[in-house]
Amino acid sequence: MTLTFLGQRYESTCNEIASLETEVTGKYRGNPVKIAAARAAAPAHVRLTYRGASYVR
Repeated sequence: MTLTFLGQRYESTCNEIASLETEVTGKYRGNPVKIAAARAAAPAHVRLTYRGASYVR
């Protein structure tokens, strides 16, 4: 998906968030909901630029 920020176009890198089913339930606005726990994702190597200086995170 192509996005724009401050006039610069870039491709989004959406990562899927893995979740684990749990037995925990709760209520949201009076309705019962099942709560899933998020799994920790591996860090992504991202090339970033700030004011013309490029660096990798």
